[in-house]
Amino acid sequence: MLNFMFEKNLTTMKKLLFFISIFSSAFFFSQINMSVATHFYNPYQMNIQGNGTIYYTQDGTTPTLSSSSAVNSVNILIDQNKEIKAFLVSSTGNTSVVFTKKYFTGAIPDAHIFFKPPSGWANGACVRVEMLNPNSIDGFVIDNFGSGYSMNNTGCNGWYKITKSFETANVSFTNCYLYQNFPGNIDTPPVPMGSSIYYDFSSGVITNPPSCLLGTKDVRQKDITLVKVYPNPVADVLQINTDKDFVEYEILDGTGRVISKEKFLKSIAVHHLISGNYFVKLIDNKNDFVLVKFIKK
Repeated sequence: MLNFMFEKNLTTMKKLLFFISIFSSAFFFSQINMSVATHFYNPYQMNIQGNGTIYYTQDGTTPTLSSSSAVNSVNILIDQNKEIKAFLVSSTGNTSVVFTKKYFTGAIPDAHIFFKPPSGWANGACVRVEMLNPNSIDGFVIDNFGSGYSMNNTGCNGWYKITKSFETANVSFTNCYLYQNFPGNIDTPPVPMGSSIYYDFSSGVITNPPSCLLGTKDVRQKDITLVKVYPNPVADVLQINTDKDFVEYEILDGTGRVISKEKFLKSIAVHHLISGNYFVKLIDNKNDFVLVKFIKK
C-alpha cells in the first residue's frame, strides 16, 4: 500500500515537473536580452538578442508584427535619445512580452530641485539623487547618497535649490548629516521627479511655488504646471483641477511604490485605499509628470 502511494506521488511529481519544464522552455526561449540602458556623450550601439525574430521600434511606440524586425540579433545606433521597445517570436511561435529601455546620448536635460526645510535646520539642506533615466552619465553611475548634494539658499522664503542633470530620478532631502540612519540625521522619504520638483518639508510636494521662486533663472513661468487636488484629505473620490493634458496617472503609497496605474481621469476613485499618505502622479504624452501628495481618510 505504501509502495503504491509512493509510486502514485512520484508519477504526479514527474507530471508536474514535465509541465513546469514545458512552461519554462516556452518562457525562456521567448525572452530577449537588451543592452543595459545607459548614457554616453558620443553615439554608440545597443544590441538586442533573442532566439527567434525580434520586432522592435526606436521611438517609444509599441512594436507589432509590422514593425522593423531581425533574426536573432540586431544592433541599433544611439545617435539621439531613444526609447527602444522590442518583443520576440520564437521558432515555435511563442511570443514574449514587450521589453523597453531608454538610451541617452549627448547633453542631458537639466532638472531643477527646490526644497524648503524646517527653519531649525542649522546646516542648510542637502538632496540625495538616485538617477533613473538615464541611470548613468557617460557610462558611469554617479548616484549620490551619504549626506547628499549641498543645496543653495535662494533667499526666497527659506527655499533652497540645486540643478542636476537627468530626465527622471528619485530624490530625498536631508539636513546634511554625514551618516544615514544615525541619531541626528533627518531625511524625507524618496519621491520621483522629472524636470522639476518643489518639496516643502511640512507639506510634501507642492505645485504652487511662491512667486519669488518663479523669478529665478532656473524657473520659467511656462514650465509651471498648476494642479489642484481636492478634497484633501479625501474619503471616496479625488478631484483633479488642471488645464494640462495628462494622459495617465499613478497612485503611489508613502514609500513611492506604485499601487495602480490608469488612463487619466479628473475624478479618481480612492475609496479602496486604506487610510494614510499617498501621491498621485500625473503623466503627460512627453512622459513629464507632476506629483501631488494627498491624504486618504
